[in-house]
Amino acid sequence: MLAQLLVGGLGTGCIYALVGLGFTLVYRTLRMVNFAQGQVFMAGTFLGLFGARQFGLSALPLLLLVAAISFAIGMLLERMVFRRLYASHEVFVVGAIGLGVMIENGFRIVYPEPLPFPKIFGAGVYHLHGAVFQKTYLWILIVTLALVVTLHVLFAYTRTGRALRAVASDGEIAATMGVNVQRAIGATFGLSFAVAAVAGVLIGPLYFVSPDLGDMVGLKAFSAAVLGGINSVVGTILGGLALGLMEALAAFYISTDYKDLLAFSILMLMLLVRPQGLLGRVVPVKV
Repeated sequence: MLAQLLVGGLGTGCIYALVGLGFTLVYRTLRMVNFAQGQVFMAGTFLGLFGARQFGLSALPLLLLVAAISFAIGMLLERMVFRRLYASHEVFVVGAIGLGVMIENGFRIVYPEPLPFPKIFGAGVYHLHGAVFQKTYLWILIVTLALVVTLHVLFAYTRTGRALRAVASDGEIAATMGVNVQRAIGATFGLSFAVAAVAGVLIGPLYFVSPDLGDMVGLKAFSAAVLGGINSVVGTILGGLALGLMEALAAFYISTDYKDLLAFSILMLMLLVRPQGLLGRVVPVKV
């Protein structure tokens, strides 16, 4: 039973980590929080649903297509919407929440009822030391690992990644070195949209898909980012995994009724005791 709890908790934690990475990527660059990230996750699920149903795409092509489309949409929305909200963090947060509400209600008009997601990862189960879990969980773990490695290679070993890191560190200095800051910010939004949308496709086969799917996931992913350190990629990943495991254990040993309470209790505790998170750092503010 413990093995099954761990697999389920890690799977859920991977979803929180991927959606949380979207928060972290934007925050590292702009010092602002995109609270539409949960709705981006939900939109990715519906995009995957459409691709699987209408075109019969298998798992890997569907994941790649959703990532590419979401990346392009993220860059487009950064240029058309978010770029106009950089005046202050308050304006940005309110605008992001408003955009999230628009996205969610837009999908609710088209899809008013929950829909089943095709079993794109297979309908079979795996047995591991007495644990029985769906193939989807294995896909979640593998794809999350692949995305984390890909992002590491991108940021550490490519010219584009170094430009993104330079802008995240100091946009003004990066601009003097010839980096196109606006393009780098657009690419950051594209990446944040892509990882969240891929997470939506990964979790789709486990649940019925509905427009409010991203509400709680987005808030818990934000909690995971705050837990690990919202300006730390590694911290956000570990925070997501830790939150997923703690939820699974709490749901089994205490009650499923307290699963959500745990996530938000951790959020409040971290904001009060260590607002930079476990692995985050305090960023000096320019005046």
